[in-house]
Amino acid sequence: MRQSSGWLGFVNNIPLRWKFNLIYLLCVLVPILTINVLFFWQVSEYIQSRELNNLQIAMERLNKKAMDMIEGGVTLSHSVATDRTLHELLDKEYADSVDFYNSLNGVLAGKMRPFMSAYTYVENISVFTENPTIISGGNYFILNERAKHSPWYEAASNSSSAVQVLMYESVDPMNAQSSKVYFSIVRKLNDYPMYGHYAKYLRIDLKVSSFEEILEEEKPYLAISMLDPVGRVLLPTSRYSLPMDVPDSGETDGLSFQIPMGNLSYIQDWKLVGLAEADRFQSAVQSSQRFIWMLAAVSTLLPTALIFVMLRSYNYRIRLLSRHMEKAKNEKFDLIMLREGKDEIGGLIRSYNRMTTQIESLINDVYKLEIQQKDMELERIRAEMKLLQSQVNPHFLFNTLNAMLVVSAKNGYTEVTDIIRSLSQLLRRMLSWSDAAVPLQDELHFTEMYLKIEKFRFADRFAYHFHIEEDASHCLVPKMCIQPLVENACKHGLQAINGQRVIRIEAWRTDTYLHVQVEDNGKGMDEQRVNEIRRLMNESLNTDENVGMRNVYKRLRLLYGERVHFYIDSRPNEGTRIGYRIPALFGDEGGTQHVFGAAGR
Repeated sequence: MRQSSGWLGFVNNIPLRWKFNLIYLLCVLVPILTINVLFFWQVSEYIQSRELNNLQIAMERLNKKAMDMIEGGVTLSHSVATDRTLHELLDKEYADSVDFYNSLNGVLAGKMRPFMSAYTYVENISVFTENPTIISGGNYFILNERAKHSPWYEAASNSSSAVQVLMYESVDPMNAQSSKVYFSIVRKLNDYPMYGHYAKYLRIDLKVSSFEEILEEEKPYLAISMLDPVGRVLLPTSRYSLPMDVPDSGETDGLSFQIPMGNLSYIQDWKLVGLAEADRFQSAVQSSQRFIWMLAAVSTLLPTALIFVMLRSYNYRIRLLSRHMEKAKNEKFDLIMLREGKDEIGGLIRSYNRMTTQIESLINDVYKLEIQQKDMELERIRAEMKLLQSQVNPHFLFNTLNAMLVVSAKNGYTEVTDIIRSLSQLLRRMLSWSDAAVPLQDELHFTEMYLKIEKFRFADRFAYHFHIEEDASHCLVPKMCIQPLVENACKHGLQAINGQRVIRIEAWRTDTYLHVQVEDNGKGMDEQRVNEIRRLMNESLNTDENVGMRNVYKRLRLLYGERVHFYIDSRPNEGTRIGYRIPALFGDEGGTQHVFGAAGR
């Protein structure tokens, strides 16, 4: 029997239970768990990326709102600074307070009122001047020594930039005992040099509460602080402090972000710093984690239950069938009492039950018909021998006729006499022989006539040799027990090679056995092909493959039974040797002796 090799043979040796466990483990459990782990990792990454993106958007949204207010204040300062009338009135020396209030009520007071109504986030607009003739109040103030010691004045007077944005702490004008945080935009009013007799400064105070409101809007996402260029926390005012280090995400329990507020000169190096708590990410991940693990449990347990039910059905029935087949080896043909089902395993169980029923019935019939079979056995063997003899392959006759036609066409019908004579003798002997055995020398003479025909076909490229012991030439053999082997060698071994073709026929006797061997120098066969031919030897003759050789083997087996030894040896490109050993039987001793020598004629 052919054995599976390699990994397939290894798999075939694994018990069925372990195969099912491996199928479940490697094809169901591991893939499901791997997919769920990868899905959880991917979802976690997506959630974190989404949250980071949301926080970044919140930072940018807050920065835009803050910059809109600051840029609005800067625009307002530019509008005030370019008012020529305002410069002229602030640079004018008034005769007395009545003169100033007339200007204030007529023009100056109305200058600021529209701006205050248009910019709702502006807390106050203040103009400071060194003109001693004005009276401080409303939006206009004398730039005295106290004002010159304030942070906004120092920032405006010491800077070369036209506009300064700063946040500082100063005295609350409503309560001199407490301080107040100001967010101011300051600039010098020097756009008109002709009115530059007195120094003039503009201070626009933005509502700190407006900035804290937009910070509060983003509080559900993260805590945001506004830092100035030196690192002071400006907003929220509750954390207003000296320079501080910006927290790193690795040094906090959450994640920190910072973005610059802008690249304008008056806001350069200001930044927004946001800190998001880690709980925000953990809660989102935990929510998805619960869903994923619930999905993993369902996708694992449900297939596991289904696979367990199905594989258990297969495993149980196959093991039961295997046990009953082991019993059958010991001639115990018990039926499998089981609801077998309609699948393939059920079909095997039904077939096994039918087979055991038929075997038991046949065993009973054998005992009853044993005597009748003995009487009929001889007639069956004779009929089968006649059938086998009628299946002689006639291909060589057609090959011979084709050769005769070719040669006749080339040589004008002058070389066909001998070949036709040999062919006639072959046909005459085939038709006249009976079922009786013939001496080996007669069978060899018949084979030699066939070889002459083959030599006619191949001319000088073909030779044959007989090596026959004298003791063997008188042994009786079945007719047509050598010629089919020779024909097989010519047809399958010699036609496919170039150069000299040689067939060697040997026969010798040892003790009570006759040995016959046919050897050629043809193309040969590999081990796989030889094994396939050996397997075909015991099959029926319904197929056309190797009919002659199988015919010889079957007739020998019918005549001599187990005393026949038939062998085939072959190697690629070295030739093939076919032979057999049969009991040596003799007929009358008066036969004509025919001894063959080497034939290369």
